[in-house]
Amino acid sequence: MTRNGTQAHVRAPDGYHPPMNERRPDDSKARPEDFDGPEATLDDWRWHVEGEFPRGLDPGQGYVHIGVFVSWLGCHGMLDADWIDRAGLVSLTLELGERRVAPCALRDGTAGQLTRSMLKAEGAAFASAYYAPQYGYPSDWRRVFGRAADAYAVPGTWETYDRMAPVVDERYSEWTKAGRPELMQLPGPLGLLSRILRPWRT
Repeated sequence: MTRNGTQAHVRAPDGYHPPMNERRPDDSKARPEDFDGPEATLDDWRWHVEGEFPRGLDPGQGYVHIGVFVSWLGCHGMLDADWIDRAGLVSLTLELGERRVAPCALRDGTAGQLTRSMLKAEGAAFASAYYAPQYGYPSDWRRVFGRAADAYAVPGTWETYDRMAPVVDERYSEWTKAGRPELMQLPGPLGLLSRILRPWRT
């Protein structure tokens, strides 16, 4: 389906699944202010399932990477209590923390979205810094799950969460040690160059 509700007729050739970052709005030039609004949407499962999407695949697969991150936020106390109450998700959130439901259990209650309004200040700042840039969470997700990530074939299970959570833990630790910057540092040579040049920037 396209965003206006009409059926999408153009699909990728059989056997070809465009990477995740080709099926979402271009944030390769993301700026901190792009994600500063209290209602800013950092991800939406519809960005992934509308238009080209692996034929015959359960649309719920377009939410798995979002759901795992939302679960990490919930398990680390970063979901906003007032939002949880307003959304009627108190019981479900408690069950999520006790692993009595799947990591993606909040999909329907969140309309498949990850927004700043769902989060406490710490969670919103970290998500904006790490989740949004293409070199952040999406890159780590693909690094951990490889071709399955690009094909939206990663299962929405606690085993998946347990593989991804240590990576997010590490990124959160890096972010806090760096002084909670508005955007995570670029990796590799570009990141090193930006750190070298920063003292001379005006």
